[in-house]
This record gives sequence, structure tokens and C-alpha cells, in this order.
Amino acid sequence: MTWLLLLSLALIVFCNRYLFLEPNIKLRLPVLIEKMLNYSAPCLLTAICAPIVFFDGSSLRSIPLDPYFIAAIFCVIFALIFKNLLLNLALSLAVFYILIFMF
Repeated sequence: MTWLLLLSLALIVFCNRYLFLEPNIKLRLPVLIEKMLNYSAPCLLTAICAPIVFFDGSSLRSIPLDPYFIAAIFCVIFALIFKNLLLNLALSLAVFYILIFMF
């Protein structure tokens, strides 16, 4: 069951990527859908990162003093200040590891 599910999901993702990224296929989406797809990456990133930042297994983290939460706040601040993704990533990781070693 698990392998069937994984393979079917991989096939769906491949087909979706192939249809929209293959230059020989002339498939154009309406403007409204293209605008909505601009928000898909931040939504997915939030869905992946939020449980890591706020939960420790099945319990909530101690939010004010938790290194994960503080590093996430710094990451947002760095993203607002610096528009360079690589610089933001490096600074955020540096803050996270400093906090991990301090606590």
C-alpha cells in the first residue's frame, strides 16, 4: 500500500511538472491561476516549517526561549532586510547554531 501510494504520488508530480515545464507543450494557464500559483511556495514552506518550529514531537515547545522559534524570528527579520536568499540562509543558520550551542 505504501509503495503504491508513493509511486502514484511521484507519477502525479512528474506529470504535473512535465505538462507545465516542457517547452514543446503549449499549455497556458489563465492569469488568475498563475497569480494563485505564486503563493504556493510560501504556503508549502510554511506548512513544512511551522510544525518544526512550534512542536517538539507531540508537545508544544517553550516558545519565548526556544532556539527554533528565535532562529525563525531572525530568519524573517533577515528576509525583510536582505533580499539575497543565500545570505539569509547563511545568517539564519549561524543564528540557529549559536543558539543551539548556547542553550
